[in-house]
Amino acid sequence: MNILVIRFSSLGDLVTLEPTFRAIRNFYSDAVITFLTSNVGASLYNDSVYFNEYVIKNGFFETVSKLKVKSYDLVINLQCNKPSHYYNLLLSKKRTVNKSFNLFQKVFNLKTESKSPQSLLERCINDFNKTKTYFNNQENLIVHLPSLEDKVLNERLTSKFGEKKLIAISTGTSLRWESKKWGRNNYKNLILRLKDEFGILLIGTELEIEDEKFIKNECGEFLISYVNKTSLSQLKTILNTVDLYIGNDSGPSHIAAGVGTTTVTIFGSTDIKHCVKFEKYSGEHYYLQPKNDILCAPCYKSVCPTKHECMDSITVNNVYTLIKQIKEINE
Repeated sequence: MNILVIRFSSLGDLVTLEPTFRAIRNFYSDAVITFLTSNVGASLYNDSVYFNEYVIKNGFFETVSKLKVKSYDLVINLQCNKPSHYYNLLLSKKRTVNKSFNLFQKVFNLKTESKSPQSLLERCINDFNKTKTYFNNQENLIVHLPSLEDKVLNERLTSKFGEKKLIAISTGTSLRWESKKWGRNNYKNLILRLKDEFGILLIGTELEIEDEKFIKNECGEFLISYVNKTSLSQLKTILNTVDLYIGNDSGPSHIAAGVGTTTVTIFGSTDIKHCVKFEKYSGEHYYLQPKNDILCAPCYKSVCPTKHECMDSITVNNVYTLIKQIKEINE
C-alpha cells in the first residue's frame, strides 16, 4: 500500500503533528509512506520509522514530477493550503483525507473545523472502535519526538562541565519575528549569572551567528556553542541530553518539549497561550511574560513599533530566579 502524507511547515506544527505521524505508521505498519515536506520536516523526522521516503517541496512542477512516479492508495493532506491541494489534484490516487478544508472550501474561504488525530485516523481507516481504543491511551496523544543517543556528545559535555546540570540556550526566532527576541545582551548577562552552577550550551541557526559572536566574546570559555553546526536531528539529540532549555517563543522550544526536556520560554509580543506548557508534551514547562502594566502586549507585531517595553520588563533576575525555583534543574 502506498500512502502520501503532506505537510510543509511550520517547525512548531511539524513537531506537534508527531502523534499523528506515529498513529499513521501504527495503523499502516506495512505501507510505503512518502512524506511531502520541507527540508525542515525531512531533517526533523529522518531518524524516525514513520516515513519510508521523503519528497522535498521545491518548484511546483519539479515536485509534481517526483510524486507522479507512483500511484497512491491514500493521500493524507495535513497542510490543506492551496498548493497542497494543487499537488494532490495532479496525482494518481484512490482516496484523499484532509485534516481541515478541501480545495473547494479553501478557494471560497469556507471555514471548517480541523480534525483531531483520532477523527483524522477514523476517516482514514474507517474503523471507529479501533481508533477509539488506540487514542483512549493518552500516551498516544503526547508528543514524543524520536531522537538518537550520541556518546561523543556526552563525553564532550562531561569533559567540559563535569557533573554540572546542563542548560541549552537559543537567542533567536524566525526572520519575521524580531519582536519576540529577549535580546543578546540579556542572554549574555544570564549566562554570566549561570556559569558557575551550570554547563551552558548555545544553539541556533545561521540567524543567530551574530548573537553567538557577541556572547562568545564575553562568555566563550564558559560555554559550548552549536550555533549553525547541527541538523534538526542532531539538535534533538542535544536537547534530549540537557536538563533545561531557555529561549524565546520559537521552534526550538517545541523541539525541547518534544523530547521531554524541561523548558523556560520568554514571551513578549505573542500570547502565553502558545506556550508548550499548554500543548500535549511530557515534562515540566514554564514561561515568563511582560509585567501587567505593559498594555500593548501581546501585540502580534513582527517588529516592535515602540521601544520593546514588553521584553525589557522581563529582567535577567526574573529568569535566573525562575531557574533556581525549578526543582528538576536544582536537585
